[in-house]
Amino acid sequence: MNTPKATERKRDRALYARLVESYQADRVGVFVDFDRLNHPKSPIWSPWENVAPLLILLIGSITVMFTVDLLLGTAIMVLGVFIYLFMIRPWISQRVYRRAIEAAMDNLHNWNILWKLGGLVITLNYMNKTRCVSPDGDWKAFVTRYLPEMEMEGLDAYNSFNQQVRDPGAKDDKDVRTLGDANL
Repeated sequence: MNTPKATERKRDRALYARLVESYQADRVGVFVDFDRLNHPKSPIWSPWENVAPLLILLIGSITVMFTVDLLLGTAIMVLGVFIYLFMIRPWISQRVYRRAIEAAMDNLHNWNILWKLGGLVITLNYMNKTRCVSPDGDWKAFVTRYLPEMEMEGLDAYNSFNQQVRDPGAKDDKDVRTLGDANL
């Protein structure tokens, strides 16, 4: 006997699989909120890529201040701020984005954690204004509503349904050609 919790988990996994498949097929886009995911309590935060560049810039400028010239060290520190803002910060943002997408698309558990942190946004690629923002949005309702073409049974049922719509003269399933058939 299936308990409601087990049925709910099975439905969540099916919805998640539909979301991942839609993402891979480029029907939906998943965007990452860098500011919400780049902090010490986030599972994808890396202390080394956030702290090490700042330490290198600070130690380098302080070393120049004490060993060479105070004015030159101050100028290097100001230059370091601009290097951090315009070079290192975008690099960190790109790496956080990559890690977040890899983690989110890896399994449902990771997806739920990142969703609860509020770091993800789902958008339809053909309707950019239609989106679901975490943590307040309900990604399950979004997938159910906007990605209904995929049945719970998966791609085979979807393909056979589409083929029957395209080839109404087919008498039974043997006459229907699916996308998996060679030379459509």
